[in-house]
Amino acid sequence: MKEKVVFYSDELNDDFAGTDIVKKPIPEDYDYLCTGFREKLRRVVFYGIIIRPIVLIWVKFIKRIKYVNKKVLKGYKNRGCFIYGNHTSMVPDAFNPTCVAFPRPADIIVNSDATSIKGLGWLIKTLGGLPIPEGFHAMARFNDAVKQAIDKKHWIAVYPEAHIWRYYTGIRNFPSTSFAYPVKTGAPVFCYTLVYKKRKYSKRPKLELHIDGPFFADKNLPYKAAVNKLRNSVYYAMCTRAKLSNCQYVKYVYRAKDNVSTDENQNKEA
Repeated sequence: MKEKVVFYSDELNDDFAGTDIVKKPIPEDYDYLCTGFREKLRRVVFYGIIIRPIVLIWVKFIKRIKYVNKKVLKGYKNRGCFIYGNHTSMVPDAFNPTCVAFPRPADIIVNSDATSIKGLGWLIKTLGGLPIPEGFHAMARFNDAVKQAIDKKHWIAVYPEAHIWRYYTGIRNFPSTSFAYPVKTGAPVFCYTLVYKKRKYSKRPKLELHIDGPFFADKNLPYKAAVNKLRNSVYYAMCTRAKLSNCQYVKYVYRAKDNVSTDENQNKEA
């Protein structure tokens, strides 16, 4: 693959997924955990029996993602956990939580645009998508759903970088906000870092997913300090793993916002 150049101006908010989805608000009565009979059945049949086996086959035999250090997960598949990952691809990032959490169900905290795709909102819900809403009351229901999922021994995946930067080999700075969940619930935390390696006989990179943890909230610290410490522990582990990438297919270059607009075509090509 020829290296492409992408210009960015805001490390926290720029998104290069290329989907251009118009977001729709999440209803305040949104059923996050599929509590209705039909939705429960669809979750069991569609996700558990159909989708999950397809995912496992896809990552192993088609994408050939290598999962490294899975031994750290031993002993934690009998309880709910949080898993944090870098956000550098579309399909692998949707599938990796299922593979890491197996045989536990995997839910993924997503932006509301994931459920705004016409005709696919039901699929995102069936696959365990937990869309972040707006508004105080809706957010209270969301937080309660996250706690219930952990109580049900689900694994919840979080992409703290929030936006996709395809093939990015570093770890972008991310806020500590999402680390409030494990501090409040006391659930263990793991993180995984997708790194890109050169292939000897292919232009496409070899994908390795390195897993680290478990990390736990420090109960001896005040709430905010515990959240920040947990975030920093995960961030450091991911930054360390990211250094294992030895190839670069997309080069991200900072430019002030006024200059980035002139390079939109180059970003779209990447």
